[in-house]
Amino acid sequence: MIKKKQLIETLHKALEYEEEANAHFYGYTINSLKYYKWKKKKKREKIKEIITKLSADSKKHKSIIEKLIKHVQENKKNVF
Repeated sequence: MIKKKQLIETLHKALEYEEEANAHFYGYTINSLKYYKWKKKKKREKIKEIITKLSADSKKHKSIIEKLIKHVQENKKNVF
């Protein structure tokens, strides 16, 4: 069991990780691909496709975490 306050704090940390990944890692990696001239164009496109998918999944995770935070905050229970 976990107390409401601790759960909300943990969910906020998870939300920060998702936001940071999207704001920094995924965007940076996709933008950096143009400098990877040593990689074949087909390989760079595949990497971009994978990173774009990861970014989209991360945005979905962020949305789910936001809904969880809202649910926990609105819930009358103090232990989950």
